[in-house]
Amino acid sequence: MKHNGQTPASFYNRIVPVYDIFARHNIKPYRKILRRLNLEPGKSALEVGCGTGNLTILLAAVMRRVVSIDFAAKMLARAARKAAARGVTNVTFRQENAFDLTTERYGTFHYVFTAFLLHVFPPVDRQLLLSRVARLADERVVVIDYAPGRYRLRYALIEWLERSHYKEFINSDLPAQATVTGLDLVQYFEQGDFGVWEFKYASGRSE
Repeated sequence: MKHNGQTPASFYNRIVPVYDIFARHNIKPYRKILRRLNLEPGKSALEVGCGTGNLTILLAAVMRRVVSIDFAAKMLARAARKAAARGVTNVTFRQENAFDLTTERYGTFHYVFTAFLLHVFPPVDRQLLLSRVARLADERVVVIDYAPGRYRLRYALIEWLERSHYKEFINSDLPAQATVTGLDLVQYFEQGDFGVWEFKYASGRSE
């Protein structure tokens, strides 16, 4: 992505063949997370950073319409093949830089989801990304990522390869960073090693 020079799209395109060896283990926790969120069926969702579509398929089962973006073309292609193989017809995939998201181009959605994306960025870019997605969410922004304070060597090794900000992220105060961008925390819960932050737009637009 534009603001993440350490891990360009070429990196993610290269790891597509092995990505799901690790990412497929997220599917079961994702199912539990979506149940705990009590999502209202029939609404719309924007998924920012869809990867190979593991969360996308689950969102499509409960949302009327899903738009999933990623900046890595091969990740998107894998996600689209998965959706097609499962007969999913209510998802639109778009190659897009998350920092370029605007309401003029995309409109707004009831929900905006981002999973395992924020830890990739340093705090300044994390806040910038949150400010972008906040404008596109009519009701809620849902962040799924590593739970605070839970250092795991297996994750650290993967994130070292990705050159992410994993260690800083798990020791940071995400709600405080989100508040600066206009988002207020509605609830936080954990599912295994995953943290889930549900935010609303502080202006009251989301009520």
